[in-house]
Amino acid sequence: MVKFKGQEGKRDAMIKKGFIAGIVTVGIVLALAAFTEKWSYLYFVSGTMGAVSLVLALAYLIDSIVLGSTGTFFSAKKTRKVSRVEDAKRFGAIAVPNILAALIYVAAG
Repeated sequence: MVKFKGQEGKRDAMIKKGFIAGIVTVGIVLALAAFTEKWSYLYFVSGTMGAVSLVLALAYLIDSIVLGSTGTFFSAKKTRKVSRVEDAKRFGAIAVPNILAALIYVAAG
């Protein structure tokens, strides 16, 4: 695999954006749970968000194996700017804080 200068920083930034998005969603769910005093929202909402993100990450990973990292079926473009593996990493990064919040709720409950 050929690596170009400057690409690693962009890839790391995308994963960080995904992780930050996951933390923000957990923060919103925490605020909602604290406001309504229904802490089960942590399990249901964060757990669902984490599960959906993991499914999307696995789907992108399988898609990258089947179609290749940057090819497309329907697009006129022959390449994609963001590889499917990077998309899978970003969805995995979104899933981590949500799944952790749901697991902490289950462990504490």
